[in-house]
Amino acid sequence: MQILLRDLRYGLRQLRRSPGFTFTAVLTLALGMGVNTSIFTVFNQVLLRTMPVRAPSELVLLKEHSHYETGTLNTTGGDAEMYFAYPAYQALCDGNRALEGLAGTTVRSATLVTAKDADRAKMQLVSGNYFTLLGVQPVLGRLLTPSDDVYHEGGAVAVLSDNYWHAHFGGDPSILNQEIQVNGSAFTIVGVVRHEGLMDASPSAIFLPVAMVGDVTPENADVLGDQLNRWLNVIGRLSPGSTRSQAQAQLNALWWNWRRDVLKIREHKIPDKKGWLETHLSLTEGGRGISLLEGRLGQPIKILETMAFVVLLIACGNVTNLLLAKAVGKHSELAVRGALGASRGQIFQQVLAEGLLLGLMGAASGLFLGWVSLRLLLRMVPATNSVHDLLAVQLDWRVIALCAVAGGLTSLIFTVAPAILSMRTDLIEGLRSESRTVIGGSGRLRNFLVAGEIALSLVLLTGATVFSWNLYQLRNANLGFATDHMVTFGVDASPGKSEAQVRNEYAGMVDAIRRQPGVYRVAYAADGLITGGTMGDSVTVTGYSNANEEANPDQDWVTPGFFSTIKVPMLAGREFSEQDIATSQKVAIVDEAFVQHYYGGDVGKALRGVFGFGLGDRAKPDIQIVGVIPPIRSTSVTSAPGVPFLYLPYDQSYSPGGSHRRPHSASFYVRTTGDPAQLVSTVRSLVRDIDRNLPVTGLGTMEEHIHGTIFEQQMVSTLSIVMGGLALVLAAIGLYSLLAFIVTQRTHEIGIRMALGAHRHHVFGLVARRVGWLLFAGLSAGSVAGWAGLRILANRDASLAHPPVWLFGVTGMVLMGLMLLAAALPARRAASIDPMRALRSE
Repeated sequence: MQILLRDLRYGLRQLRRSPGFTFTAVLTLALGMGVNTSIFTVFNQVLLRTMPVRAPSELVLLKEHSHYETGTLNTTGGDAEMYFAYPAYQALCDGNRALEGLAGTTVRSATLVTAKDADRAKMQLVSGNYFTLLGVQPVLGRLLTPSDDVYHEGGAVAVLSDNYWHAHFGGDPSILNQEIQVNGSAFTIVGVVRHEGLMDASPSAIFLPVAMVGDVTPENADVLGDQLNRWLNVIGRLSPGSTRSQAQAQLNALWWNWRRDVLKIREHKIPDKKGWLETHLSLTEGGRGISLLEGRLGQPIKILETMAFVVLLIACGNVTNLLLAKAVGKHSELAVRGALGASRGQIFQQVLAEGLLLGLMGAASGLFLGWVSLRLLLRMVPATNSVHDLLAVQLDWRVIALCAVAGGLTSLIFTVAPAILSMRTDLIEGLRSESRTVIGGSGRLRNFLVAGEIALSLVLLTGATVFSWNLYQLRNANLGFATDHMVTFGVDASPGKSEAQVRNEYAGMVDAIRRQPGVYRVAYAADGLITGGTMGDSVTVTGYSNANEEANPDQDWVTPGFFSTIKVPMLAGREFSEQDIATSQKVAIVDEAFVQHYYGGDVGKALRGVFGFGLGDRAKPDIQIVGVIPPIRSTSVTSAPGVPFLYLPYDQSYSPGGSHRRPHSASFYVRTTGDPAQLVSTVRSLVRDIDRNLPVTGLGTMEEHIHGTIFEQQMVSTLSIVMGGLALVLAAIGLYSLLAFIVTQRTHEIGIRMALGAHRHHVFGLVARRVGWLLFAGLSAGSVAGWAGLRILANRDASLAHPPVWLFGVTGMVLMGLMLLAAALPARRAASIDPMRALRSE
């Protein structure tokens, strides 16, 4: 240990004696490690984070795999196989012995109203044993218990998340026993918990007993007893000594028995009886909850982490070259130390100690740069985007440990070669030679490192080109409707109100907005455009039959003038009118994909066609198709075209009497003649004048809304460009350093050549040939590696658009241009050497 400390002290003195070298090496490492720190922080949150609960490794999520399913599926994120009917959950709970327990939960949107304000947030309905099973403790008050998970006509209770409590109530402990309205139903707050639910991209603000689902979502009043309505996620905890396979075997027996019993009761509603019983359960790791971000960002983050690692390799190559150059400059010193009795092992250890110091300083600086870059990136993210909270986290122990380990490992990577070459110093030659002597073999290694840096930078630039082109394609995608001069926002006036009241409020909003100067048209839809959500029910189209298909086209409910507002032309038929109400003939407008799928592309036949919701004998074909529109990307910018879509009149979503309590959210679209941004604040005031407790969500221009939905792709593209550019700069610095070192080492030789008659352009050509071979080797290897990387990207993400070949050519030209610029300065210096001065200095 004393020898190590002595070497570290000596290494520190050496670094202090060469501040320029130390600064360059540490900065290079800091850039490489800083990129890795910031990317790994996101990587950790998306792919490695576990919920802050007791023994997360013991948690399991249930998934069902069935050959045939029917009924209703109501998902809020994650795989459809993760959703169960409530009676199925009860059956598994009653017979389970291999698990410590099972808890049911689901996430929904809710309007939260207190005495202070109203807000739109996520609520999580949970079974009474949910918090006990996870092993979380209250921050304030108490948590929900099984006794709370029964229907209460009054006195229902709720628990707030810690983040929501601080954000909206300032952490005020007097929140306990206060009333809060959730979708129009009253709940008493009994506690606060530091937990935001199972879904990382949908943090929950409030937790309610699952028994109250009918109160807060009236459309789901009967779901607790419906065996064919899948809407509940189920999580369990393994019992002590129990394995996942044992628990899975026991639950599968319970599951199959329950499916058999349901078949006996609901036989008439399950056409494929054999397929219904071809089913099994699986248990998956549940410590991370249901990771929605992994599905959206997992693959891009893995690619970015790989790119960040490549940047670190390039940085290590640069530092290796710097250390090799320093070792050449110190060969006389090393020879003296050897002559005085220092063993080769001691020399090797001294060089390693110096490299370890550089690695640790680079890791500490990289940690700081990574933190700064995360803060800068956070400013770019909209506060409403789920990535915002992801980037707002503090650097945890995993990230700090990674930096420490990376500092040690990289120091080995860039120090071993110089240390080994230092051991090869010939004592006699070292004591006799001057600074131009080069330690044998290091020249080839430096050439290899620089060519490798050029190749790796080309690979990263190729990746950046792919992601940038993909973002360009998304931003310029033909959505099928006009996005300019349009304001959009969302409201849900239905909580606590009858359908008639909801209709009147929406009509009042339309009238108030329409009277504003510069407003051209106003319309709204139930789900809306580019919201990421879809609605759909089974349909039976008269004249169409396919035994292997359960028709389930996407759908939305829209008001009269909706298609005119978003500038979508009618290909045939008419738009909805004010006469299309709940008591009139049911009508629909379909898109070309619907016509192609169900009518073979015959528009005339489609306009005479009818269909009904449901399958088989349950279907009543009472909906007349009155119009056909071209296909539009309603769900998302990235949604694949060709999915059948149908539109229904919004007024026909109400019950004939208008007295029912059903959800009727609305996404409004306001077409303007001037700048739509000027109308935003006015719209918020108009809505508040109609209902001050009505939260307005997503208020902004349509173009802002669309750009916000592709922020993840924008972030990936921006980071890939940054890393590609950083790799390019590091490679250019590496090439410049190599050539500058060669010119310095060969100054005497160049002086002799010029004294013997060599012209300056011959000297310039000498350097240019070296650059040419390095570029040829680097670009050749980089092209092959880049092509292989493109194939891997295409296999892993089929949605990525392939850029045109000429764009890769431009990328290669940019790389070559910067490399030639980096080489020009040392080449000019070599060509301008004064032979007399060079010979005299020797």
